[in-house]
Amino acid sequence: MKILCSLKNISLSFGSKIIFDKTNLTIFKGNKIGLLGLNGKGKSSLFKILSGHLKPDLNETGFQFDKTKDDKNQSDSFSIFHVPQEVPKEFLNSKVKDLVYDFYPDIKRLKTELEEIEIDINSNPSENLLNKQKELLDKFEHLDGWNISQKYESRLKSFSIQDLNQSVQNLSGGEQKKLLLALGLSATQNIILWDEPTNHLDIETIEFFESELINSQKTFLLISHDRYLLTNTCNQIFHINNAKIESFKGNYTEYLEFLHEEDIQRAATLKKLKNKLNRETEWMRQGIKARGTRSKKRVENFNDLSKNVQTIKNSAKKVLDFSLANEQKKSKVYFEAKNLSFSYGKKAILKNQSFIINKGDKIGILGKNGAGKSTLINLLNGKLKPSEGLISTANDLIIKTFSQKRDSLKLDKSPFEVIGDGKDFVTLPNGNKKHIHGYFESFLFDPSEIHRPISSFSGGEKGRLQLALNLKESGDVWIFDEPTNDLDIDTVQILEKTLSEFKGTVIIISHDRSFLENVTNKIWFLEDSSLEIFTAGYEQVAPWLEIQKIEKELLLEKIDQPPTESKNDNQTSKRKLTNKQKMRIKELPALIKKCEELVESLSKLQSSFDFSSTDPQEHKKYDEICAQLEGEEERLLNLYEEKENLDP
Repeated sequence: MKILCSLKNISLSFGSKIIFDKTNLTIFKGNKIGLLGLNGKGKSSLFKILSGHLKPDLNETGFQFDKTKDDKNQSDSFSIFHVPQEVPKEFLNSKVKDLVYDFYPDIKRLKTELEEIEIDINSNPSENLLNKQKELLDKFEHLDGWNISQKYESRLKSFSIQDLNQSVQNLSGGEQKKLLLALGLSATQNIILWDEPTNHLDIETIEFFESELINSQKTFLLISHDRYLLTNTCNQIFHINNAKIESFKGNYTEYLEFLHEEDIQRAATLKKLKNKLNRETEWMRQGIKARGTRSKKRVENFNDLSKNVQTIKNSAKKVLDFSLANEQKKSKVYFEAKNLSFSYGKKAILKNQSFIINKGDKIGILGKNGAGKSTLINLLNGKLKPSEGLISTANDLIIKTFSQKRDSLKLDKSPFEVIGDGKDFVTLPNGNKKHIHGYFESFLFDPSEIHRPISSFSGGEKGRLQLALNLKESGDVWIFDEPTNDLDIDTVQILEKTLSEFKGTVIIISHDRSFLENVTNKIWFLEDSSLEIFTAGYEQVAPWLEIQKIEKELLLEKIDQPPTESKNDNQTSKRKLTNKQKMRIKELPALIKKCEELVESLSKLQSSFDFSSTDPQEHKKYDEICAQLEGEEERLLNLYEEKENLDP
């Protein structure tokens, strides 16, 4: 595969915090890379280095950034487009159709000059002005301005954004996210950097975006906590760990399997080292006489052994020590709604809905953006009152709401002041006390950062701080509004485990499919002012959503389908088979069987491939197997279709 860029000896630190330490990476054309790592450990910094907005440390590291240039074939040259998590504040006043130009400043400058010269030509035309206009148009076309703009607007239509003259700031968070998706999917650059592209999106849009990435020929790097997305779209993983960038050939699920095997090997190695360390420790503890004649080399070996044990222990994943406690209520019914309706003016959000929420329910709320999910939550926590009907709650019910916004974090304060209230110990919901440094560290922070101002933490780190703050308090019901946004996968998995073990009730708005599957036991799907309730969690709702999607597609096909021929017309147009076609019908079953056996054999060979190998020849062999399998599967489909067409 062709190399688009390679970076060598990347070193980066902010004060005493080391982000990268002489690490390397190479990006090949066609790579679809999932970028993993804890928040604050370098994912966004790597994006900034790749896009040229951040320079790594250039002291004695010998940093190199080699970019491929190919004047004959621009598709093989290095070029990069960064899709941010949110629309930058300075672009919010732009019109929807003009947002694309904010991301291409050279094209925007030419567009502005063209608009100005057009005004001058209309008021006082001259040959000089017309020549100047032609020159600007040539430059605009050379920069591919028309093509970029048309592709962007076409993508907007696929996301059902019709009013292109409205201001970006008037759109919802989900709609603004769709603008960013349209920018990334229409970008002409060869490498696309996607930073949490699915935050604030409904599942239908996420699945559409997922299919676009699968079918895309673009090289991309993807930061995402959506494990479905990483598994289905990526063929390589970059993992930022201990200031290094580790590379793995395969998707996210395969990477987890690789890590699992590593954990098993690490545990076995640790056991051997600990046994050896125990023997050496006993030797080191011998009396004064033994110390006088002790081998200097053996003492050095003991110290090295101790370091090895600690290194392996530190490489194991940390586990957050969350402790959620809830009051033991006698009543099992926490909420009961009867004929519940709610409207904003003439717009109905809920119509005549009845439901019960019991203690221990873990409910995931799904629905398109704007369907009313946040409104439903506000009805449950009492912030809104029903327009009709009633909703009752158990007496003395303690409801805690985790907002998407990190508004309870005072940015000018430190974690020690906000989470620990300036005290050395934190009182947990179960009544136990824990030292503030230990509590802070249990949320995957370095204790040395406890006095840093919160304003200096990344968005994902602020999400973890918000969790630490909220989970100090007890509650009967926990309500989460998109809790996985901005969180790294490690923290999401820890939160999953905690919520699964929580004895109270959990209500979650989320479009993170893995998160819902692992946490919830009920799903509420909100659509057209009514609730569709699934009592078996996301596993039950997933096929229903897929069927609903297929039904919509079939309905659209039916609307667009031209009138079909009548049965009599079909019968009269039925043709007789030639002798050659009759012979072909006899040959096809054997050909199909042979092709099926070959596909099965290649599939087994593909699934048994060892992804831990770093041998380039082995990776080349795997790519050849995949290409052959794809070709045989296509051939098999053609044989099936041929047989169906020839069968009388």
